[in-house]
Amino acid sequence: MKSGRTPLLRAKKLEDLLDVGEIYLKMEGNNPTGHKHDRVAEVIIKDAQAHGYNQLLVNGSMTYVKSVVYMAQQNDMKVVVPLFKNERWKKTQCQGAEVIDFRNEKVELPIVFLKSYAESHQYYLSVQGVSQKHLSQMVLEEMAEEIVNKLTCVSSIFTQLSFGYTMTSLYNVVLKQWMKGNYDALPMLSAGTWESGNDIYAEYLKRYQIQSDSLGEIPENLHYNRTTVETTLQAIDEASGEIIPIQKQALKEAKKKIKKIENVEISENEAYGLAAFFEMVEQGKLKKGTHVIVLNDGKSQVMVEDIKDFDAVSQPELIAFTRQWLDQYSDSVGETEDAIQNAMDKGHILLAKRHGVYEGICVIVHMGFQRFIPTYHIAYIGTMKSSKGRGVGSELIQKAIELTEGNVSLHVDLDNRSAKKFYEKYGFEHVYNRMIHKRHH
Repeated sequence: MKSGRTPLLRAKKLEDLLDVGEIYLKMEGNNPTGHKHDRVAEVIIKDAQAHGYNQLLVNGSMTYVKSVVYMAQQNDMKVVVPLFKNERWKKTQCQGAEVIDFRNEKVELPIVFLKSYAESHQYYLSVQGVSQKHLSQMVLEEMAEEIVNKLTCVSSIFTQLSFGYTMTSLYNVVLKQWMKGNYDALPMLSAGTWESGNDIYAEYLKRYQIQSDSLGEIPENLHYNRTTVETTLQAIDEASGEIIPIQKQALKEAKKKIKKIENVEISENEAYGLAAFFEMVEQGKLKKGTHVIVLNDGKSQVMVEDIKDFDAVSQPELIAFTRQWLDQYSDSVGETEDAIQNAMDKGHILLAKRHGVYEGICVIVHMGFQRFIPTYHIAYIGTMKSSKGRGVGSELIQKAIELTEGNVSLHVDLDNRSAKKFYEKYGFEHVYNRMIHKRHH
C-alpha cells in the first residue's frame, strides 16, 4: 500500500454547528501506518535505494520511526534506531528495527554523532526534521496539491507546527495557485503548536513582540536551522496567518469534539492544528468560507474499501448486502445482479466498514459515455438500519465522488425530500425526471 491520495472529508455536522462555511478534514491517518510521515518515509526509502543503500539509521519520533520501518520492510531493507538517554520508549516501540544502545556514549550533539556513525557503518541517515529536508518539502507539497486540486477556493488552512515543512509546502502550493490566477488572495495559513521547545514559535513571539511566560529551553534534538525558521515565518506572515499556542486541555477537548461530531479519531499529540481551528472560531476570527484542517493522523471510524478482490468478497455476498440494506426498493434480483456485474467489471463497488464490520454498500456502474451523460451512475447506496446517522452513508458518497472525480449521477424518488437534501449537500442537483417505458410481457 502506497502513501498519499488521502481523503478530504467534508465535515457537514461541524459546519452546521460552527456556521463558518465549508469545513474539510485532510485525513492523513489513511496512510498505511496511519500518519502523514508515511509520505516522507516512502520517498526516503526510494532515495536510499537510488544511492545504493540497503540499511538505514533512523532517528525521530515514534510515528516517524514507525513509518520508515514500515516502508523499509516493504523493500526488504534494514532499519537501525539509536537509543540515547531518556528514550526508553524505543526499546518497546520500534518493532521491526534494530535498536542500538548509545546511552553510555559521550554524545554532545546527536546529529553530529549519528552522521559519523552512519558514514562509518555505511548506513543511510534519516533524522526527522534535520536530514532530507528537500524531500520532506517536496512530498508534503504533493499533499497540499491534493487539497487545492479538490477545492477551487480555499479561505484558510490549519496545520500542526513542528519542523515547519508542512507550512512552507502549503504556502508554496497556494502561492502557485495565486500566481496562476486561480485564487484572488492567498488562503490564511495558521498553525497550532506547543508553547515550550519550538524554535519557530519562539522566534515568532520575539519578532511580533508577543509576551509569553511559558517558553522554556529548546530541546537539543529540536534545533532548527535559520533558513527553516525564516521560510516558515515568511509563509505565515504573507498568508496572514497565526501561530497559536495550544494547552493540553484544548487538545483533549478538540480530540473529544471531533470524535463525537464527525466520528473522526485523532491522537492528542496530533490535534494542535484542529485545536487552533476551534480557538480561532471561538475568537470570531474566521469568516464564512472554505476551511481545511490537516489532521496528521486523523482517521474516520468508518473505513471505505474500493473492492477489487472478488474472491475475498464474492458476488453473491455483494448481492446479499445490496438486497438486505436496500430492501425498501423493488428491483428484481436480476437487476441487482446486472448492476453489480457492471460495477465489478468497469465501475466501483464500495463497502463501508465500521469497527471491523461491513455496514454499507455503494454500487457504481459505468454508463459508457464521456460527455452525453455522466460516465458513472450510483446504482445502489445503502446502509444497515442500525448505522443510520453514524456517517456511513456520508463516507460512501464522498468516496464515490472522489473516485469518479464528480462525473457521477444518481436517482432519488421524487417524494424523498430528505434524500434530496442529503445529496445536495455534496454537490448534486436535480436536473431532470427519469421516465421508464413499461414493457408488457
